[in-house]
Amino acid sequence: MTVIKFSYDVPLDQTMTFEAIYHENLQLDLTEKQDIRDIPGSIFVWMFVDGALAGESYGNPLVADDEPIEGLKHLTDDEKRTGIYCYSNTILPAFQGQGFGAILKSHWLELAAGEGFETVYGHARPGGSQALNAKFGAVFLDSFPDWYGTGEEYRLYRLALR
Repeated sequence: MTVIKFSYDVPLDQTMTFEAIYHENLQLDLTEKQDIRDIPGSIFVWMFVDGALAGESYGNPLVADDEPIEGLKHLTDDEKRTGIYCYSNTILPAFQGQGFGAILKSHWLELAAGEGFETVYGHARPGGSQALNAKFGAVFLDSFPDWYGTGEEYRLYRLALR
């Protein structure tokens, strides 16, 4: 039987393995990741499967962003106040394709709803990430060809929590 546990306080230096999954232009260094975690209201969660680190998901309130996020400059103050941006919902390769991404996303969405957020925004990578967000009812708003020089077309999504 598979045992899944969640943790909310993992030392970030132990989570940097997730960065290797992303294109080099999207990888964060430890300081950048810590800066996101330090934002008031940010939500970080890690998933462990049978004791092994398997996934991470995190984001921060839109009102906390110093710079507008690509595609979200048009939001009203109320939409920013009730919205959260999901930076990452990542499963390590050894655990992919087993449904863990949906479990992690569901848990993170419940944490966000529990904190009073009404809407999640994010940019989803083609393939599994877009399919996962669509599974949760995300509406895709805009496409961004060659997102940050990755050569991939990411799509901005909005996911209502209420």
